[in-house]
Amino acid sequence: MNYDELDGRFPLGEDFASEIKAAIRVSLQAALPGQFSGHQDYPVYYTRTEHPVQSRIDELPLQMDRLPKVVVQWAGLEPGHGWGREDLLVLDLETTGLGRGGTLAFLIGLGFYEGDRFVVEQIFLPEPEAELNSFEFLQQRLEEKALIVTFNGKTFDLPVLESRFLVNNLWLPLRQRPHLDVLHLARRLWKNRAPSCNLETLEYYILGHIRDRELDIPGSLIPQTYYQFLMNGDPELIRRIFLHNQSDVLHTAVLLALIADSVRIPIPAKRDLRIDYCAVARLYTSQGFDDHAIDILTALFEDDQVTAELVYDLGILHKRWGEYQLCRRYFGIGAELLHPPSMLEYAILLERRLREYPAALKEAERLLKYLQTDTIHDLRDIWAAEKRVKRLRHRIETRAQKDRVKPV
Repeated sequence: MNYDELDGRFPLGEDFASEIKAAIRVSLQAALPGQFSGHQDYPVYYTRTEHPVQSRIDELPLQMDRLPKVVVQWAGLEPGHGWGREDLLVLDLETTGLGRGGTLAFLIGLGFYEGDRFVVEQIFLPEPEAELNSFEFLQQRLEEKALIVTFNGKTFDLPVLESRFLVNNLWLPLRQRPHLDVLHLARRLWKNRAPSCNLETLEYYILGHIRDRELDIPGSLIPQTYYQFLMNGDPELIRRIFLHNQSDVLHTAVLLALIADSVRIPIPAKRDLRIDYCAVARLYTSQGFDDHAIDILTALFEDDQVTAELVYDLGILHKRWGEYQLCRRYFGIGAELLHPPSMLEYAILLERRLREYPAALKEAERLLKYLQTDTIHDLRDIWAAEKRVKRLRHRIETRAQKDRVKPV
């Protein structure tokens, strides 16, 4: 319903503005089942949907019990807390733009576990003046939940909310609260599996989901669509924004559930093709769990899932532990696969640890030749390889001269 239609239904007069608001509220509730808050001035609109945790979102359940230790440590969370699913509060905003100072968060999406259900609550501003009242709902949930979960909330959602609190003479230091940004975790795990790690790209490449453009709305159109709603009061304009926001909340929760399941030790015998287990091993390595990383990579190696990346990582881990014969095995395989980092490490190992200078020279020459014929190369790598070859040739020649002059 727009203002032209309302003109024909409501007579002009002193109460025209209030009648218009009342009519818009009725049509909003008809288009999006929900309820208005009890605020006398500038109420907010509130919707709630529930999803059984065993229900599947893009073939993945929402089921999750606790965050694995490696994720807790990576996020810098208090290790002794436990961090079960009841602690989580997924947060996603729809705003009027990207500038923090003048940005209005006109729709706040919240997701949390409640028993055997995952609840999505949405808090909408039918009028910008209702912003202050919307914070009451948000603060209530923040008091109930210990951990904020976002997708890119570190650089967007939390700073935006903090600035809006300040505009309204409130102070809530959200960035000082426990927070897990799924975007940064996803980058660690899927940067080699997807062209980018924005949420919709991960939905497509990792979850196999394509958003229905007839139901959803591109993020770039959301600000102007809200402004159009403010101008003509048509709730059909924002229905798709609600669906977009709900999808963001659900997929953030699903991705976190998938991550929590995929990084648990031991990794399952039946591998999930969506998971980059080399990246999982690196996550463990980054947190000091080298033994778990070796277990993951060794299991993949023994299952004949050999890649240059895998054997290189195994070689580096065994190098840290001083297990040089295992290093030789793995770097040697990587060198045969023409993997430059493995070829370099293999040459270094043969020279510095095993003192096999002819073999080290042969590998260094192979590396140099590969780099020189590679169409994309770094000149610094070529210069370093040339220097290594020159040094090894000199070392071998010097040793040969000493052998010739040894007394009989």
